[in-house]
Amino acid sequence: MGVVGRASSVLRAVRPFAGAVREADALAEGGGRIHLLPGDAASVTRLRGILDGDVTAPDEDALAILPVRRDTDLTIGAPALVARRRQGGGAVAMLIGDDAERAEMEERMLRGRRLEMSNIVHVPSLDGDDGRKAGIDAILPHLGVEAVASGWRYPGLRRAIGEDLIRRRAQQSAAIGALPFPGVDMPGITIIQIRLVAELEAMYGYRFGPERALEGLGLFGAGFAWRAIARSAVGLVPGAGWAARGAVAYGATRAVGEATLVRLESGHGLVEGLPLDPLRPAFDRVAGRLGLETSNPPRSQS
Repeated sequence: MGVVGRASSVLRAVRPFAGAVREADALAEGGGRIHLLPGDAASVTRLRGILDGDVTAPDEDALAILPVRRDTDLTIGAPALVARRRQGGGAVAMLIGDDAERAEMEERMLRGRRLEMSNIVHVPSLDGDDGRKAGIDAILPHLGVEAVASGWRYPGLRRAIGEDLIRRRAQQSAAIGALPFPGVDMPGITIIQIRLVAELEAMYGYRFGPERALEGLGLFGAGFAWRAIARSAVGLVPGAGWAARGAVAYGATRAVGEATLVRLESGHGLVEGLPLDPLRPAFDRVAGRLGLETSNPPRSQS
């Protein structure tokens, strides 16, 4: 096989991985906005601090959140929330208070308005670390496919979104690892891990480049190691090899994600200090053939 043939073979082999990166980068492009409607003023201020991003500009595609307490005037915020739901967008009434107060507020919000229970979330308090966590946990399920974009726009959500991504990708890896089809597990799980790393990096503003490519190669090489571990584990658990393979795949993906998240939270990429600039022109040409956009520094929010 000549040089051109080898190059074509390499491109075919890496195209699925490049596609995973491209899809992850696309998740952070546009969308993901959150708009706080006029409700309880103190809660709006608290949520603004929790999210740590622009929540003031109305946007027809934004997730609209109305924070409500027992004595909140609903004459402005509630009609806006109903209108947002009628338009087919995300609409959430965040009810804040004790159990009795939230039951009363829920009845008020649902009475005479075209809202459903899916538009209601309950939060005991937004105060302190527990309140911050409760508020974020209530918002996350409503972000949907725009979670990565929301994490990029709102730094306060990043860790929680990252932890959720890690959990879901690890579960996907476990499902593939447990399949009784030799040769399917490693490439499938490696793609999941590369996509997970790319999603986390896109959320923190990093775009695809030589550094990310080296990370992908490292994950591909690590795949052989965890596959060997999985084979050894199968012999230790007679009759439950599928469970052992799934557990190893889950643990490997979770370890990759958690290591990535720790580094990104500390403000560092995974590959630093290597003289990659001389390689960039050649890398950019190859990336162009794969349909990948490249850049050097983390992107700024806009």
